[in-house]
Amino acid sequence: MNRYALSRRVVHWAIAVCVIVLVPVGLWMVARGQANLWDQLTNTLYGIHKATGFSVLLLMALRIAFKLRSADPAWPADFPRARRIAAKSLHHTFYLLLVLVPLLGWAGVTAFPALIVLPGFDLPPMPFVPVDEALALRLFQIHGALAVLLAALVLGHVGAALHHLLIARDGLFQRIWFGRAGHSGH
Repeated sequence: MNRYALSRRVVHWAIAVCVIVLVPVGLWMVARGQANLWDQLTNTLYGIHKATGFSVLLLMALRIAFKLRSADPAWPADFPRARRIAAKSLHHTFYLLLVLVPLLGWAGVTAFPALIVLPGFDLPPMPFVPVDEALALRLFQIHGALAVLLAALVLGHVGAALHHLLIARDGLFQRIWFGRAGHSGH
């Protein structure tokens, strides 16, 4: 069984960990903000969310560079063409959302402006984004809606990965995992 290059596997799982942090932290911070609970915890949650989201953007730049440098592993010969197309489409959608969602968040915190991540450490402002609170609110709405879509797709992706690992046992999960290569049933 062919596998993704180690660099691509490492970046994949680093992004996965970031998304696992981003979703609950994002929901928690927004809930606290909507409840008008502006304290150190809320500020810390926002700081974690901004730093992790910006990290996803940087990791996606690496991921795209690595993808351009190494070929995808071959599909099993018996894997249906329609499922290959569906999988590739989902992965392209992930790439798009994993770039757009952080970019929109960064644009929003630039427009607001709310670039502080930690005391003494600010994100750089996004070039060409004016300070405009109304614009920031629109950007945050789009950011949030696309983040919910991304989270839903991630849940489906995790379900499919678990299906390949535990039910189909066809070795597809091992293409992206660090354990021994080959079919999980062997």
